[in-house]
Amino acid sequence: MLAALQTGFRPREERITVLIPSRMRLESQWHDLVIHNVSSRGLMAGCDSPPAVGSYVEIRRGTIVIVGRVQWTKGRFFGMRAQDRLSVKALIDEPRLASRPKRSNDDDSVASDRRAERRLAHEAQMARRVERSRTFASMFQFVVLVCVGLTMAGIAAHSVYQMLSASGQQIEAALKTP
Repeated sequence: MLAALQTGFRPREERITVLIPSRMRLESQWHDLVIHNVSSRGLMAGCDSPPAVGSYVEIRRGTIVIVGRVQWTKGRFFGMRAQDRLSVKALIDEPRLASRPKRSNDDDSVASDRRAERRLAHEAQMARRVERSRTFASMFQFVVLVCVGLTMAGIAAHSVYQMLSASGQQIEAALKTP
């Protein structure tokens, strides 16, 4: 039944979950954003003022430039289909530029820049915290599995010892009787 329903549909491409602070140019203004997941044909990002569905945006991370069209928005998040294929590894490994691209709306208050910088720093801190948490969870899972394995091995060894010692005592008793 399920196979009949899925006929003609391609499976959804795997998304890689990331937290990558980046910059987005929408029309003539630059905005801060964080990329939350990436596939080879698109990405999901979050920012304070997401672009409208159908608009074209340019996202920059270091020297990587991604041009694409917004497919959906929901709250602070939006999904974008990239014009070209994306290299997920290159995007993750790309360092940020030392200086930001110039904003065309520099006449806005300096406070908005400070808020954006604090938000970007906070999101970077959250990304580091998520990575530490993921590492801790992985190590904790390994330790728990090792402890469970050792406990099961101990129980199995004790059971085997009990069975063999009972048989050995019966054999020893049978040899002692004349």
